[in-house]
Amino acid sequence: MLQTIREKLSGWILILIMGMLLVPFALFGINNYFQAQVENFVAKVNETEITQQQLQERLDLQRRQMRQMLGEDADIGFVDTVDNKRRVLDALIDEELRYQDARAAGIEVPAAKLQAEILAIDAFKPGGSFDQDTYVAVLRNMSMTPAMFQQRVLRDLSAREIVMRLNDSAFVTEGEIDAWLRLQNQTRSYATVRLRAADETVPAPSEDEIVKDYEARKDALKTPEMVTLEYVELKADAIEVATPSEEDLKVRYEDLKDRYVVPEQRLASHILVEVSADADADAQKAALTKAEQLLKQIRDGKDFAEVAKANSDDIGSKEQGGDLGWVEKGANDPAFDEALFKLGVGQIGEPVLGASGYHLIQLREVRPESRRPFEEVRAEIESEYRRDEQESRYNDLAGRLVDEIHRDPQSLAGPAEKLGIELKRSAPFARTGGADIAANPGVLEQAFSEMVLERGQTSDLIDIAKNHVVAIRVAERIAPEPRTLEQVRPEVEAKLRLEAQRKQLAEKVGALEARMLAGESLEVIAKELGKTPELADAVVRTAGNQDPRVLDQVFKLPRPAVGAPLRKALELVGDERALVELSAVVDGDPKAAEKEARDAARTQLVAQWRESETRAYVAALRKQAQVTVAEDRL
Repeated sequence: MLQTIREKLSGWILILIMGMLLVPFALFGINNYFQAQVENFVAKVNETEITQQQLQERLDLQRRQMRQMLGEDADIGFVDTVDNKRRVLDALIDEELRYQDARAAGIEVPAAKLQAEILAIDAFKPGGSFDQDTYVAVLRNMSMTPAMFQQRVLRDLSAREIVMRLNDSAFVTEGEIDAWLRLQNQTRSYATVRLRAADETVPAPSEDEIVKDYEARKDALKTPEMVTLEYVELKADAIEVATPSEEDLKVRYEDLKDRYVVPEQRLASHILVEVSADADADAQKAALTKAEQLLKQIRDGKDFAEVAKANSDDIGSKEQGGDLGWVEKGANDPAFDEALFKLGVGQIGEPVLGASGYHLIQLREVRPESRRPFEEVRAEIESEYRRDEQESRYNDLAGRLVDEIHRDPQSLAGPAEKLGIELKRSAPFARTGGADIAANPGVLEQAFSEMVLERGQTSDLIDIAKNHVVAIRVAERIAPEPRTLEQVRPEVEAKLRLEAQRKQLAEKVGALEARMLAGESLEVIAKELGKTPELADAVVRTAGNQDPRVLDQVFKLPRPAVGAPLRKALELVGDERALVELSAVVDGDPKAAEKEARDAARTQLVAQWRESETRAYVAALRKQAQVTVAEDRL
């Protein structure tokens, strides 16, 4: 049949049909090029995307840290500012650049180093030493498995590896330490006389000056524009939910039963005979021989723990007799794991070569795989059930609120009534902010935006905190109003008086400095001013009993010539000046510095070198990489 069709469809008929078919097929293909691709990354580092979720996770971590430091009721709205988000994103970009560079360099993190990093985390050491149960519980609360957490730590270690190697190469010479000590312990002797604009006597401004200034600044002297908002607020933890029944909790327990499985754990001890993975054959053989000799001692009757204390190269477990605590499969070097999980209780295996050297492993006890009973986790399940219900209702309400706002963008009363949400009203506030939600930067930005302020529409949902949003609408716009001269007279007079005092002080100080530069002493000038110079004799740059504003500038002045003090006028913060007479500069004596001081200097200089080199390294990576930041998604 196909052959018959082929024969009949020939010539111009076939050309016509093929042409008709080609058009839709061609357009179908082209259409894909014109469809917008939905992208949600906030940054792209070469071909790797940093997602909004990754940024949000880091911001959530910052929030938790700030609340731990400042308290639950602290105002941490700055976390959600664009500037802070950009700083956090820059840190994520730098981490990704270092990780990519580590991978390109073929850097591998030894399993022993990964284990040591995890064992050192304070969150897993409630009693001062690593606790496996705490480890699993903390990760469970973070919705992470040990394998997931280990991968995250491994990635972090990889990203830090080159920086750590760079840091390990830092050193300073004894000459550099001497130079630093000479500067750090340098002393300066000087005298100062302070002059303040507020102490200058000036005539009261004339009425003409007051009127002229008022007329020139009428707009600036108006009352600020203010708004009153009506708003609705959604907070997940404020939503009431019904108490779950016992049956509901048991069903949830069964649904989540895999989460409460505690894998088999083994109580183990080990003795490490350290040898580098790239050591030569003789070193490897020597380490194995030592491990075999230690094993013989134990099998001849010596206590494993005593042998470990005397001989193990693992400083983390040595003092505990090699005790590693309860260990799960996958938490150690693969070779170590395989050997440990083949042993019977009470057995000590043959030497096993791992990433750090040879291990002698003792299995002391086994906890078989088990599941935490319902009664043990009931409170946790109920709390999670309530939280999930609250978040579910919160998400549902937030979604419905968005829909209602889109249906009726010119009113909040309608959406609030339909959803049964209280319609609230703020006190009037200006662009500088106010109380409650008016202190939130996001609310301020939206309240005075074109959409909300000029077009009278309801805002998008504004994040106040996690699972806490508001939608706002301007209920009343209070335009700036002119203030009469009498209303602002004290303000205008104070401004004119201060300007006159500043001008008079600048002229006076300029004239006094010229006299000092011509050779007149500060003591003579001070006596003329009715002041007594403040003396600072042989003070160091960190002197706590001196004004830091003066001290900082004095230590930037050049050395005075022998027998000729250096005299200068300094401008301090605020409307204050200081006349300074620097009489002596004496360098510190490096030979007089104690060993502790030299060690401290070396530590500080090395730290500065490391910081400088790390910044240069990351800057070089940025220069070589293709980094794209989606500013509009921050």
